[in-house]
Amino acid sequence: MKRLLITGASGYIGTRLVELAIGKGYEVIALGSPPPGSRIRTVPWRLGEAPAPELLAGAKAVIHLGHAWSSDAQHGSGPDNINLSGSERLAGAVLEAGIPRFVYASTTSSRAGALNAYGRVKHAIEARLQALPGAAEGISCARVGLVYGGPGQGLFGLLSKLVSLTPVLPMIGLDRQVQPIHLDEVCAGLLRLAEEPPLHRPVVILAGPEPVTFGSWLRLLRRALAGKRLILVPVPIPLALLACDLTRLIPFFPTVDRERVLGLAGAAPMDSRADLALLSIEVADPLAKLAEAPVARRRRIGEAVAMLRYVSGGSACSIGPVIRLARVIARTPGTRPALPALVLRWPGLLRLLEPWRPSMNHQLARELHLAAMVVESEPMARMPAAPARVLKELAQDALALPFRILFGRIYA
Repeated sequence: MKRLLITGASGYIGTRLVELAIGKGYEVIALGSPPPGSRIRTVPWRLGEAPAPELLAGAKAVIHLGHAWSSDAQHGSGPDNINLSGSERLAGAVLEAGIPRFVYASTTSSRAGALNAYGRVKHAIEARLQALPGAAEGISCARVGLVYGGPGQGLFGLLSKLVSLTPVLPMIGLDRQVQPIHLDEVCAGLLRLAEEPPLHRPVVILAGPEPVTFGSWLRLLRRALAGKRLILVPVPIPLALLACDLTRLIPFFPTVDRERVLGLAGAAPMDSRADLALLSIEVADPLAKLAEAPVARRRRIGEAVAMLRYVSGGSACSIGPVIRLARVIARTPGTRPALPALVLRWPGLLRLLEPWRPSMNHQLARELHLAAMVVESEPMARMPAAPARVLKELAQDALALPFRILFGRIYA
């Protein structure tokens, strides 16, 4: 069995990387802390220490994700930062032990003149690693873009909480370009670098090939996760840094680190197309991937229940039709707003939102048509089409017509 050593295995990327590596048949050993709930072999280790030679013996690769954030805060990008000497010492030990591959997780904010210490430190580490004997054949530095997906952790978790808190969000760097890439795509790239790295590529870009503005990304997050629109208010950087300090004083509010603000302010895109092609990484549409998030699935299930109750005349529906409809909707994600909470509680209010001229080009109308097809295919209880009920339906349609004309376009 191939042995893979991973530092930072308990982090946002590391936890998922361990799962995927085990799925590919690796014997994974965590240097430092293991992922929560994992039973993989763990060896006590801290950045700055050299792993025991017997631990390195027989390993096929080492993926270095670990980073001492406290050292950035204490020493900045100065020579006393343990990330500099610790990463260099670890890579040197790996090369001396004859391990074929050492993969270092860097960032697309890696620059000598980066505004934040994190970007400057990452750039300095890359230079140190590439200067080691044997680095050309054995070391790859992966500059990772804006990672999203999976559990609500890391920067993705922070941004998800922020866009869910309020429909109006003050934020910096709305015009800066970022390169979103899914967590699984990043892990696949790291494993590919540990197995079959592209030749003559000491630095590889693992980031989305199509940069988007940060403002567009925040709006997409809120639309995908909450189904709602987001109003963004530009904030000057000095004011944003002050707000970062204030978030530490507000209970139950996500704390925003100054380093993240400065990193965003200095963000600039990097061309990743060639590297992604060499690694055979196909970057999926973020909107489709975000539809798989737990909060988005819960919203779809709630809306599926409301739609089925509406088209069936209020009849109760079993879990089977609900799951079927939710899955069909997930396969054709759109951009309509989420249904209001009142509609989820009283599905009859859907009559006010349904377009007065149904069309398959209208997203809500299309989803209601799918719900009707599901109802027809299931032995669900239905109310008899009595004359009195027909007249009641016609009267309700007449009363709802002005609302349908008004609101129909909103859910297109």
